[in-house]
Amino acid sequence: MKHLIMSLIFCTLLLMSGAIATAQETTQLAATLEVLESGVEVLRVNTANWLPIRLEAIVGVGDMIRTDATGRARITFFENGTDTELEPNTTYKINQFEATADSFTLQGEVIAGQTLQRLGRLLDANSSYTIITPGMTLVARGTVFRIRVEDDARSAMLVDEGAVDADNPDANANANVGAGLGIRADPDAPLSDVVRASTFEQLDAALDGCTASLTTADDVSINVRFAPNRDADLLGSLSADTITVLYGITQTTKWYRVMFDDGFGWILSSTAQIAPCAGLRTFPDDYTGEDVPVDTPPAETTPDAP
Repeated sequence: MKHLIMSLIFCTLLLMSGAIATAQETTQLAATLEVLESGVEVLRVNTANWLPIRLEAIVGVGDMIRTDATGRARITFFENGTDTELEPNTTYKINQFEATADSFTLQGEVIAGQTLQRLGRLLDANSSYTIITPGMTLVARGTVFRIRVEDDARSAMLVDEGAVDADNPDANANANVGAGLGIRADPDAPLSDVVRASTFEQLDAALDGCTASLTTADDVSINVRFAPNRDADLLGSLSADTITVLYGITQTTKWYRVMFDDGFGWILSSTAQIAPCAGLRTFPDDYTGEDVPVDTPPAETTPDAP
């Protein structure tokens, strides 16, 4: 009898341990692909042929989805608002999508094009939502954010809600990007500054500058200073006709950020004519200058110039 009781206890413990293991097992999940505009195809994992999707399909780990010049699609991972929208000329891959009883792991990859990510499911400490691009890895928690990957693999991101951590392990760089801000990166290159932008056009203008022309009386050179004020260290001077791009402006004092040597400097101008542009990057009037050290400034050769 004692032997029988011990056997029953052992079997019960074995069944309980199996139940616990089952509850903790990782389950591969599937997502729903919805065609928003015709021109959507799927490449199933371990296959070679792209399949046209007319209305809807089930997609899973390893599948790639692409849209043509007119196609748009939505991948719904969870019905609570966790989805990704693909704009025209976009290629997206599901790298990982799995869950346990109380957490999930989702990793997608934007290979080319533009996407909009919505994360409606609140993440716990054991869950993760990661997007890979050629230029950076993006880790989100409860956010809405957009991604663009250009033909040369340059990657950009805009955050509409919440915050996203941007990381580039190859360049040993990372940044936290909040709502209303954007960031950009080339493959194997440092992350850009985090700048205010609500469109990719604004992001590009803030980082690439805007075309401009300047004039001065009697062709006097313009002093370039370390920060946007007359008391800042003098870095040198530039002829007005050599300044063709401006990279920023102060809020009210009309100081402009320009390229100088291998970095940036500031000039004061009331004659700057800026070509149509999505918007110069704005700096506070009391901006203290670039974070990089500068050499001892040269002697001031144009004392009458600002």
